[in-house]
Amino acid sequence: MLGPSRILGLGGAYAGLAEGVDGVNANVATPGVRAPFSGRHVDFDLTASVSLPGSFASTDFENRGTLPSRGDANASGFVYGNAGFLLQVGPFGTALTIDATSYKLQSPFGNATSVGLVRAHAIVAWAFLKYQLVIGVGVQGATLSFSSASFFGSQIPLPAAPSGVAPEAGVLLKLDDQPWRLGVSAHLPVWGGVSGESTSTFILPSSVVLPGQITVGFALQLGPRPLNPKWEDPKDDLDPLRARIDHEREERARRDAAELATIPEGPKRKLRERELDGREHAIRRVEDARIDAETKTIHTAHDTRFANWPRPRLLVVADAVITAPVDNAVAVSSFLDQQNQGYGHSWTISPRLGLEGEPVIDRVKLRLGTYLEPSLFDGGSARQHFTFGGDLKLFSWNFFGLLDPTTWQISFATDLAPRYTNWGISLGVWR
Repeated sequence: MLGPSRILGLGGAYAGLAEGVDGVNANVATPGVRAPFSGRHVDFDLTASVSLPGSFASTDFENRGTLPSRGDANASGFVYGNAGFLLQVGPFGTALTIDATSYKLQSPFGNATSVGLVRAHAIVAWAFLKYQLVIGVGVQGATLSFSSASFFGSQIPLPAAPSGVAPEAGVLLKLDDQPWRLGVSAHLPVWGGVSGESTSTFILPSSVVLPGQITVGFALQLGPRPLNPKWEDPKDDLDPLRARIDHEREERARRDAAELATIPEGPKRKLRERELDGREHAIRRVEDARIDAETKTIHTAHDTRFANWPRPRLLVVADAVITAPVDNAVAVSSFLDQQNQGYGHSWTISPRLGLEGEPVIDRVKLRLGTYLEPSLFDGGSARQHFTFGGDLKLFSWNFFGLLDPTTWQISFATDLAPRYTNWGISLGVWR
């Protein structure tokens, strides 16, 4: 399981929480979910993180059941990174995320290649029933690339990288003032054939396939801090003032037009037009200042409300990830060894569980998680993973004046399992 630091620390269980741009990979409804800290009609979120699977020792990345032996391909140099952007306007949300995994495969026969898998999500979502029911739809794309492929010392010309796209959809239910959420997300299989041909006598990949998945997630927050406070659009609070000002402007325009109609064409009328225009500009400056002041008051009230909520809580999240089979599939390492070893031929389920709390109030958050990783190899055995991570509050900074003063955090996460380690760090906003 690869993902941003918070999701990794929670053992991958995030479909039932679906909060922030990090949640896009877990639940397609995420862009339309208004988090408690979101207090603007137009809001956005950014993410970027990197992790290094198997960086401390030889790794069984594909869960074959053993570390690479003298007769098997050995994977090394793993790097995983992800970045994303989320934009919300009232009940509408959209997000674009991209993540990439790269590593090197080397077999004892001299076969070697660099492997890169890039996935992207483009999603739109809408919140219904006063932000209590969110539905999202989008597309997922994937590209698998091989570079510098050599077999027994000979460079092999590979066909162009296979790519494909497929639809995806998700839903999240979050009733006001309730301590729980329920989410479901589904991804159809991504299949992409190669766009070129190879005359090599070696067995080469003909397509890339990401299997279909259905994820069911549940989140429960214990303690005094609310999980689903009623979200109210600041625009709704501002609309009465805007409507009143717009009405007053229309009335002034009507009166000014009526007055000018009584003045004959000529210098006297032009002089009066300039006087009325100058007065209107002065009044509008005052009105715009009223709107700005009221907007600031509304935003300050929301920020204060969020800041005054009690912080102690225990968040419990649980997911079940169901993965569909793929016909005639082999692992990347099997391709390198030129072995037709069955891979991903049966349905699998991966249960996931995570806990999050704040042991040092307004300073440190900690996470614990676990998940079961099924083996996709025919006859393989599942292995249990244990994860942990956290956030450390840093300092307030306006990012060279581009943002309002923002409190930043550094996050870390680690994933430990037999024959596998993964760790990552990221920089984000403290909530």
